Amino acid sequence: GSGGSSATALYGAMNRRNKHADMAAKMAEAKRLRELDDSDDTATSSIAKEKEKPLSASEIKERNDRQRFADLLENSLTSGGGSDMDKGYYLTEAQENESADAVFRGIVRLYEGDPAPTAPFAQLLNIENGEPIGKGGMKRFVPWEGSQSSASRDHLVVITDPRPKSSELRTAMKRLAGSLSGDALKKCLVINTDSPAENRRFLKKNLPATSSSDGSSGTAGGSSSSLRIMCDRDKEWMREYTALGEKRYSITVFVLRDGRVEKIAREVEAEVLSLVVKNAISSLS
Repeated sequence: GSGGSSATALYGAMNRRNKHADMAAKMAEAKRLRELDDSDDTATSSIAKEKEKPLSASEIKERNDRQRFADLLENSLTSGGGSDMDKGYYLTEAQENESADAVFRGIVRLYEGDPAPTAPFAQLLNIENGEPIGKGGMKRFVPWEGSQSSASRDHLVVITDPRPKSSELRTAMKRLAGSLSGDALKKCLVINTDSPAENRRFLKKNLPATSSSDGSSGTAGGSSSSLRIMCDRDKEWMREYTALGEKRYSITVFVLRDGRVEKIAREVEAEVLSLVVKNAISSLS
């Protein structure tokens, strides 16, 4: 009855309070670590400017590993919930467990400068036939893997959203297609969790083909629009690239080049996606 449910709610609230108390010290430690890291970064950047020498791969890894450790401490304190949580906008307990499981399996948050794994691309589904694109498909459009259509130093912009039939992502895709040049769009890839058929319906209705109607436009995703879409039904790509969000599912933008993550923008709103993509591309030297 209602007594049982209120007792459960009370127990949940107490649990959260205990968790908050337990984590307060760790939070302070995470903050201290990050401040230390910031001062280190300032020192490192002034030294780097003096020598005009970029950080080495091992220095980038060390910096990013320190940041990941601070994140881990801070994120083990989850929000206490509230009206947004009740609306289902924030991560459910199951999704939080999925996130924790990813950390346990060694998949930790990616930062700018980290290596960009290419294996997860092979599992993405071509939206024309519903089949995985495989290694061959991946090599056809990932520039540093020997893509025929682009130079190896070219960048690839990946826009992801794990929410099914995400109205925010769909709005963003329409705006992106309307504001980027054809050349810039060819370097973009949208990865979502909708079925291939669902993606085909969306494209046909909202982004009619700008090239051949049979999907033979030379894009590995099979999309006949100039905006490529691929399907990540099991969210494997998103897990590997830590694009599932920490508090809520949202749009994440990755700019990849030369096998590295050059830029990451998380929790991007549909209204500013085009601007974020343009700024990220223009910032690449």
